[in-house]
Amino acid sequence: MSSLYRKKGSPFWFIQFIGSDGKRRNKSTGLRADSPGETAKARSFRAQMESKEFTKAAVPEGGSWDSWVPKFLDRHCESPRTHERYLDAWKWLALWLQVRKLHSPRDITYRNALEYIDWRTTYKKKTGKTVGRNTAIFELKTLALIVGEAVRLGHADANPLVSLKLKKDKAPKKPELSDDEIVAMRSALTVEPEWMQTAFEIALHTGCRIRETRIPLNCVDFTENKITFPSPKGGEDRAFSIPMPTALRPLLERIAKTKQKFTLDFPFQPSRRWQQFFIKMKLPHLCFHCLRVTYVNRLRRAGVPREAAMRLVNHASDLVHQIYQREKVEDVVKWRDAVAFPNPITT
Repeated sequence: MSSLYRKKGSPFWFIQFIGSDGKRRNKSTGLRADSPGETAKARSFRAQMESKEFTKAAVPEGGSWDSWVPKFLDRHCESPRTHERYLDAWKWLALWLQVRKLHSPRDITYRNALEYIDWRTTYKKKTGKTVGRNTAIFELKTLALIVGEAVRLGHADANPLVSLKLKKDKAPKKPELSDDEIVAMRSALTVEPEWMQTAFEIALHTGCRIRETRIPLNCVDFTENKITFPSPKGGEDRAFSIPMPTALRPLLERIAKTKQKFTLDFPFQPSRRWQQFFIKMKLPHLCFHCLRVTYVNRLRRAGVPREAAMRLVNHASDLVHQIYQREKVEDVVKWRDAVAFPNPITT
């Protein structure tokens, strides 16, 4: 399987892959590891190479999948991250097609497609881990998308997966952080890399997502007391600005004095680094996104109107915003006697 790696002294990502002759090869991608944009492209390239390896195994030479599926995904996906996600899904689908000997879109039926979920959720990786039902359903929906394109290209007569009607497992709610947990995290972070400390403070005071904590310094306006997030979830079209939190200003001023271009630079797989951090703290139920949940709930308790809170955290809909809310007994205790009735109970 293809993999990305770094070489000491080089700013670029290198890739290891299996060549057309079946031998393992290594080469530079020419994409810089200190650039999130180029890192995303490198990951997409890795996923594409890996997908080709699986696809070659999935169908015989001249088969009907590898000649058009990767090209279709190239056209279909606009962002590198989306492209990587679909290619990763296709990698597993191609392996399953090989196992089931489904060499053509015409071989796909609704029944054998449903078998994919059991196969995928019981398939153990080298680490011994398996994936959840929701991941398998996403990959199966990717296959439905691919078979739909097969129909348009004339490789199949119909798409039996056009309406899968598969119910996903309910995702566990990410908890809100308590004051004690925030204090404990700050203390534990003093021995962790500086990028983690910076990301923690930015997310804690703004509720932004982990990728959004890497803010270009030219998007931090100290005169207007304003921070602009130029590349939030949803892409540049969703760029938004917020007032600079007073508590965050000293940190941003200190970073600005270093002449850095960004507030921080990520290592490879920053989310995994945070996962390891929480495991080390013996708080494996927490994740970095809990900071966003915490911020949204504290805005609500502070009496901030919902419209203003949604604007501060860049939520596009009430439905999404409500998912983050965690009502506690103490949050509603002041309303316990809001409704009065005649003839109160007496003893």
